[in-house]
Amino acid sequence: MNLIEIRCPVGALDGEDRAQLAGDITAGLVGDELPVEVPEETMRRARAMTHVGFLALNGWTTGDGPWQPGATPPLWITMTVPDRWRDETARHAIGWFRRAVRRLDARHGWERSVGDLWIDVAGVPDGSIGLDGRPATADDVLATMTAEFRARADASEADLPEGVVVDPICGMTVKLGKGAITVEDHGVTVGFCAQACRDAYVRQVV
Repeated sequence: MNLIEIRCPVGALDGEDRAQLAGDITAGLVGDELPVEVPEETMRRARAMTHVGFLALNGWTTGDGPWQPGATPPLWITMTVPDRWRDETARHAIGWFRRAVRRLDARHGWERSVGDLWIDVAGVPDGSIGLDGRPATADDVLATMTAEFRARADASEADLPEGVVVDPICGMTVKLGKGAITVEDHGVTVGFCAQACRDAYVRQVV
């Protein structure tokens, strides 16, 4: 569940701008530029559960007055995720969105002033997430996103190098060691790509 809304002044972004921003953002969240390897089954669901939309607002005004066409447009980006994911998601997403905006600015030669770009990551509490129109929790969202991977019969660690394990929730490979997110389960060290996967595992299994 990655719900992304990009607000801008009316007339500030054309179709090519919107396509570039949406493409760069999704590439870093669920696409080719994701810095880790994820099973296709999980990525297929993650892509389907990621949405980017644009909202052009009339009368955009700052404390310095109305935005003027031709000037660098202010942008306000909101990403909505389950509340349990918010802090961890924000550490990656805010930087990635900033990078995507810088690529757009570079194409236009826009110089962005202080306060022209706001990015916020909002969390939705368990029970207030409407997954397919039904109340859900962060664990429900994660289970839906990873269901195809977990149903796969050959999801094993047989061919992995020593010190590398598969996150049993989402299928991402995890290198054990300093800083790794792990839990001990009956004497076995289980590794996870993110705190959200670890917490879901603990609630469901341990």
